[in-house]
Amino acid sequence: MTVRPIPRPPRSASGGWLGRVIGVLALLGTGVVVGVQYARPDKRMLAVIAAAVVFGVAWRLELASAIGVLVLTLPYPKATSFGNSNLAFIALLAIIWLMRRVQRQSPPLTRTPVDVPIAGLLLAFIVSCYNLEPGHFPYAANNLQLLVAGMLLFYLITTNLRTERDLQKLHAFQLASMLTMCVIGLYELNHPRAVVVPGWIEFHASAGEEFDTRNVRVGGPFFDYELFAEFLALTLLLVIFLMVRARSTTRRVLLGGVVLLDLFVLFTTLTRGAIFSLAASVVYLVWLSRRRLRIVPVTILTALGLALFVGMNFVVSNYTTSGDMIARLQETEFVGGVPDSRQRAWADGWERFLEKPILGHGPYYAPQSGTRNWFWPHNGYLYIANLVGLVGLFFYLWILWNLFRISKSRTDRLDSPNYTESFLITARLQLVLFIVDQIKIDFLRNNIYQFQVWLLFASIVVAHRIARDQRESESAALESAA
Repeated sequence: MTVRPIPRPPRSASGGWLGRVIGVLALLGTGVVVGVQYARPDKRMLAVIAAAVVFGVAWRLELASAIGVLVLTLPYPKATSFGNSNLAFIALLAIIWLMRRVQRQSPPLTRTPVDVPIAGLLLAFIVSCYNLEPGHFPYAANNLQLLVAGMLLFYLITTNLRTERDLQKLHAFQLASMLTMCVIGLYELNHPRAVVVPGWIEFHASAGEEFDTRNVRVGGPFFDYELFAEFLALTLLLVIFLMVRARSTTRRVLLGGVVLLDLFVLFTTLTRGAIFSLAASVVYLVWLSRRRLRIVPVTILTALGLALFVGMNFVVSNYTTSGDMIARLQETEFVGGVPDSRQRAWADGWERFLEKPILGHGPYYAPQSGTRNWFWPHNGYLYIANLVGLVGLFFYLWILWNLFRISKSRTDRLDSPNYTESFLITARLQLVLFIVDQIKIDFLRNNIYQFQVWLLFASIVVAHRIARDQRESESAALESAA
C-alpha cells in the first residue's frame, strides 16, 4: 500500500480562527507592554516579549519552516532559570504541534525504526539515577532534561518533515546555520578570549599561546574546539553534496566558496580527530563508489585534495593566529594502540566504568569521588558506559546500527536524479564520520552541541522514510502499468 504524505493546509488557514484571535490579542498586549517598557525597561519583561514574538512567528509558519528557524537558533541558546532557551523553543514547537494536531492540521506522531532503542536509552538514563552519589542529582537532572529535549527535537523533525521538499528546506537551514557559526569562528580567531555578549557568547575556550598570537584553537558557538571540528567535518560533507548537485555554475561557485570557508575554520580548530574521521568517511565513499571508479579521475581528485589540504594548512599556519595542523598530525603517537593524548583518560574511564558496569554511575560524570580525581573519558562510548552502564550502551549502539542500516541507498551517485537517494549516501558518510570521531570525543558533554547530533539522526530517518515512500510509489505504478 502506498503511503501518502498528509497534505498541508493552505497558508491562509495555518492559524484558523484561533490564530486570528491570538494575533489580535498579542498585538494589543504587545502595544501596551512595549509602551510601558519604553518608559521603564525591565530585562525579564523584555525576555517575555521576545518569547511572545517567537511564539507568534512560529504559529504563523508551517512547522517545517518553524523547525528550520529552530535549527538557526540551536547554536545560540541563552541561559534561563530552567536550563536554556533551546528547551523553551523545542517545547514551544511541541505545543504548537499538539494544538494543530487537535485541529487536524498536523500529522500524528510517526513511528521510526529507532523507537525501541531510544526508549531503552531513556529508560536506562532514568534507572541509572539510582546509583547517583549524594549532591549529584541537580547536575544529573539537568543532563536528563537535555537528553529528553534532544529526543523531543528528533520526533518533531521526523513527524513533520515528510516530503523531499521538506528535506531540501532542512538542508538549506542547516547551511545557513553553518555559515553563521563560521562567521562566529572567524571573529573568535581574530579576537581570542573576547566577550561578545556577557554571559552568553564568551570565547574563553579559544586561548592560545604567546599572548594568544599562536596556536589559537577556535571553539565557535559550542565553546569546544573538538566538537566544533566534528560539526564542521559533518557539514562539509553536506555542502559538498549540495555543490555536486548544483545545476547552475553560479550556485556551484558559491557552494565551492562555502566548502573553502568550512575547511578553513576546520583547520583553525587544530583538531586531529576530525581530520582522521573525515578521511575515514572519504575512504568509505571510495568503497561505495568502487564500481564506477576510473584511475585517471581518482588520481586527479586525490592530487587536488592533497593540494587543497596542504594549501589550507599553509594559509592558516602562516597568516592567522592559529597553528599548524600538519605538524600536529605528525606529533601523533600511539602507546599500545592508544593515542598518547588519550592514554590516561581512557584508562581512568575504563576503571571507573568497571565499578558499576551494569547500570552505570548515573547521568553525571563526577570528576572527583572521595579522594580520587578522574580524568574525563574523551570517548563517547566509554562516557555513556560510565553514565548508564552496559545496558544503556547497548541501546545507544542499537540506535547507531539501525541508523546505519536504514541509510542504505539504491544509488552510488551523489548527482543521481533522486535527491533523497543521493542524500542517503551523504547521510551514511556523516554517520560513519560521527561513529569514528566519537572514539576520541563525547557529544553528551556539551549542552549546545548534542542537539546537532539529534538533528543528524532525525535527518537520516526522514530521508529513509521519504525514499521508502518513493520506492513504494514506484512499485505501485509498475504494478498498475503491468
